[in-house]
Amino acid sequence: ADCRGIPSHGVNRAEMYCGELKAGLIDPTANPKISADSPSAANVDGCNGLGAVVAEFGMKLCIQKAKSTGVGFVVCHNSNHFGIAGYWSELALKENLIGFAFTNTSPFMVPTRACQRAGGTNPIACYCPGENGDSFQLDMATTTVPVGKIEVCHRKGQQIPHGWGVDNTGVRSTTSPEKVLVGGGLTPLGGLEETAGYKGYGLNMMVEILCAVLSGCHKVGPDVPPWRVDRGTPVDYGHCFICIDPTKLLPTGDFQKALSGYLSTMRQLPPGDATQSVLVPGDPERAEEGDAAKHGVRLNLQISLGLRALAQSFNCSQMLPQEIQGLPERATAPKHPHTV
Repeated sequence: ADCRGIPSHGVNRAEMYCGELKAGLIDPTANPKISADSPSAANVDGCNGLGAVVAEFGMKLCIQKAKSTGVGFVVCHNSNHFGIAGYWSELALKENLIGFAFTNTSPFMVPTRACQRAGGTNPIACYCPGENGDSFQLDMATTTVPVGKIEVCHRKGQQIPHGWGVDNTGVRSTTSPEKVLVGGGLTPLGGLEETAGYKGYGLNMMVEILCAVLSGCHKVGPDVPPWRVDRGTPVDYGHCFICIDPTKLLPTGDFQKALSGYLSTMRQLPPGDATQSVLVPGDPERAEEGDAAKHGVRLNLQISLGLRALAQSFNCSQMLPQEIQGLPERATAPKHPHTV
């Protein structure tokens, strides 16, 4: 995630994951198992394991089914936070498949006309393969921004733009990341009702249905436990993965060629600002990955300090890069708001 320029879902999450494990909220030894199966579809019980472990099992199973039947559809329940949705779609992309990944999360979003949290950030990822390594890579929250962006601003001590979230009234916009995180909430994609936030709210519910209702999660929407280390119970997140083999629909292999042509057409559109070219989903992330490969991964100072403090608490500071080990000894970072 950090390599792709998404610091909200990179090592920023390490403190929370470790906090959950330390609190006994996740079973680190759990192995996912299939609870329902058919040639094209399956339901996976994550057994309260790490979200990344469950998601890898689910997406690889989905890939196998798509290669066999043309389409794979796999849902998971009894899981945990799985990181960036796009990582799992990329597994399908590497197999020349169209890959979708969805997940529900703990309530952070205040729905249109409501005044309290009732839905997660519920992301949608769709990756499609083109020619010569080109691809379409969409990875987006169904809230205006993911909660991780609010967390990063909180760590940096920065204000957030109006429209990203509301305070504890549930309706009043705020620029304070702390007010959003503690008692407030995120707006659905599109913002308030007058700017069509109800569309993001609808997409948010669609993801909840695919991931939580369809997989059989015990709690859905506003009833999903909060993502905090003091919650005292598993979160039981649900995921959904869909894979499509385009060669089963276009045996001539024209999909990749046609997609690359479409992407090229969009990139060549006349720009509204001569200094900024038109991009397609995935272009900014690919540029970040190229920069990281040449110059290393960029980490914000506060996130780096938080990572050092976490490593010190587990007596493994020697495993950190020298750049982080060498930070000023007295410098500290604020604790993750969901681990305190």
